[in-house]
Amino acid sequence: MKVCKGWLYLPLEIKVREMDAKLLLAYYAVKKGYQVIIGEHRTVELASTVYPRGIFFSKGYPRGFRKRIITNAKMNGHTVVELDEEGLLLNNTAHYLQDRMMFDMFDLITQEYCWGNFQKKVITDAYPGNEQKCYIVGNPRFDLLMPKFKNFYNKDVEHIKNNYGEFVLINTRFSIYNSLNGMKKDYINSMYFKNLYDNFVEMTKAICKKFPDTNFIIRPHPGEDPESYYNEFSSYNNVHVIHEGNIIKWLMAAKVVIHNGCTSSIEAFLLGKTIISYIPATSKDHDVNLPNQLGIEATNIKEVNALLHNILSENNIAISNYKEKMDENKKILMDYYELPNKRFSYESILLLLNSIQLPTVPNNFSPSQKTLYLNENKKIKHFFPSLTKEEIQDFFRKIDEVEGDSSDISIKGIGTNLFEIKEDRFE
Repeated sequence: MKVCKGWLYLPLEIKVREMDAKLLLAYYAVKKGYQVIIGEHRTVELASTVYPRGIFFSKGYPRGFRKRIITNAKMNGHTVVELDEEGLLLNNTAHYLQDRMMFDMFDLITQEYCWGNFQKKVITDAYPGNEQKCYIVGNPRFDLLMPKFKNFYNKDVEHIKNNYGEFVLINTRFSIYNSLNGMKKDYINSMYFKNLYDNFVEMTKAICKKFPDTNFIIRPHPGEDPESYYNEFSSYNNVHVIHEGNIIKWLMAAKVVIHNGCTSSIEAFLLGKTIISYIPATSKDHDVNLPNQLGIEATNIKEVNALLHNILSENNIAISNYKEKMDENKKILMDYYELPNKRFSYESILLLLNSIQLPTVPNNFSPSQKTLYLNENKKIKHFFPSLTKEEIQDFFRKIDEVEGDSSDISIKGIGTNLFEIKEDRFE
């Protein structure tokens, strides 16, 4: 029988982006003896006021939210560690430091996890007294791209291919203009993204006509209004607007990926996919260079058409230069993201968590009767529509298959989209 090492709180904000990575971490944390509270962010925050003191895993936030969440976690007696989900692509480092990495919170954080050397250097150059708190760990999101988990999404990929055949995946990132609250037509910073949005719509209409026998799947950014794309492409039979499930399975199923400045291009690159970076306009303030560098750049519709023709017809000679640049691009990426060598991200994180001294939890602990159910919120429901015990069980079953193991894990619903996960027996 294992001794409970302590409680680990894993809040999720954007389900399609964060859930699989956090469930991966939860699985191995439970195996190491932690009891895990995981679910929609607000309910995990609420649970952290009722359940025992432990480790609160901050996911990174804009300035005001970050201060509130970290301060509250500390007031409730928790140790705070942080891995900023937005810490990989730091095009404007000054803005990042002012918005998501303010100095006043570092005293409250025990361990700050970094995607790679670049993020760590940005933080430690600005706040040289905090080097000892910053650790390069990568991100469990990218662990799932590695060979160990190559079969993890096989059934999902097969299902997608059966439904859509050979398809082109178009990922967008225009929420500054195409927001959930409507088009921001008068906002100065939105004008560049309006231009990109309009160009992507025009480009997609052109290529779906040029290649009528190919399906095109538009995957909007979680912060975008998908209705705008439904409206634009309602009359196009080979265009499908879909935003469901983890991006990895869609990348694996796609023939080619088209994007502009999307993190998904990095994931596609690590999966060995062919990427087109469509750059019809540029902005020194808003461009995200690294993802675009990893693809074949196209600046107009004619170039996109030519590239797609070569890729879909498997004209390998035409894209051979891109393949030859992959090793060079991997070296560029390594400065931003710590590629696994001997250790996965979840392993690095667990080693660091194990170094934290936590209070002993009484065996007879019983939470209070305070409700852990919250009223629905339309915006939150968009980002986090639901989480079920069956989803968690299915995910853990897949990891069991990877590990050649079987889990003796208890999953208990304790609130709205909120679960307590632990091994069945503790000493």
